[in-house]
This record gives sequence, structure tokens and C-alpha cells, in this order.
Amino acid sequence: MELTRTWGLLIGLSLGSTALAAEGSAGHGALAAILLLAWFKSHLILKHYLGLGRIPPILTGFDIVIGLVMMAMLALGLAG
Repeated sequence: MELTRTWGLLIGLSLGSTALAAEGSAGHGALAAILLLAWFKSHLILKHYLGLGRIPPILTGFDIVIGLVMMAMLALGLAG
């Protein structure tokens, strides 16, 4: 049941990021929101599908690394 709920949440987050991208607003707020949704989706996949929720230190490490990558992408988007 938890995987089904996670799948539904992933679909909802994908629809949200698609709606933001399709809206055509290429502002910095839209970029930050899309990257935040992508980070949350990666967290859900790592935690529920790959089972890293059972190993919190590793999940936290992945969350930090992915968060740093997302921040670097945001910085590049703001600079360009």
C-alpha cells in the first residue's frame, strides 16, 4: 500500500513540475520550484523504492548530495 501511495505522490509531483514548465514562466521562482519538486521526487524514490528509509544515514547522505547538485543547478540558472 505504501508503494502505491508513493507512486501516486510521484505522479502528482510530476504533474506539478510539468504544469510549471508548460506554463511558460521561465522565472527564477519557477526554476527553484521545479528543482525542489525534483529533489523531493528523488527522495521518495530513494526512500521507498530503493529501501534506503531503513538506513537513515545513507538516505541523509544521498539527500545532501542531491540537494547540493540541485543548488548548483539553481545557481547556474540564476547566473545565466
